[in-house]
Amino acid sequence: MNYYSRSSLAYDFTLFEEDEARLKARRKKAEDAAAESDDSLQQNNIADDVQERREKRERRKESAAKASRRKSKVGRIALAVIFGIAFAFIVVSIIHGQVQLTELNQQIVNAKAELAEQQSVHTQLQMKVDSSISTAVVEEYARDKLNMNKAANSQKEFVNLSEGDKAEVTMSKDKNIFEAIADAFASLWS
Repeated sequence: MNYYSRSSLAYDFTLFEEDEARLKARRKKAEDAAAESDDSLQQNNIADDVQERREKRERRKESAAKASRRKSKVGRIALAVIFGIAFAFIVVSIIHGQVQLTELNQQIVNAKAELAEQQSVHTQLQMKVDSSISTAVVEEYARDKLNMNKAANSQKEFVNLSEGDKAEVTMSKDKNIFEAIADAFASLWS
């Protein structure tokens, strides 16, 4: 007995050969029997058997075709589901990206508004500082609060620098032993 898979059933020509071989054997048998008995009865039986085999073969072909159609339908459905999931994932990714972009744009707008407000406050404070440090304000504070006056010519002293610069080095006469040793080493290296 041969094993036939469902996928190769439509292409297996050995099924046809076996049926013809059996058909020939039955015909031969029928012919032998026809000689003994009524010829027409035997031929009708053979024709009925051939018809039954053809119908069985047709049913097998139809069932194989239905099975392959079912497989192709399942494959198409699986492929459509996979593409649907991929499409949904892409759409969700795009929407998520747009939401993040909108949030970031809103943060930028808020930061720019806060920056403009802080620059306005900085300008106001800078003007206030500039107005409080002017020389007129300082003079007024010195005159009113500290009772100070501008220096008169009699209070001014001039220093003469025409003699040039002088530098004096003073040395202490009290040196301990460690300073003397350090000076001795320093004079050796110079």
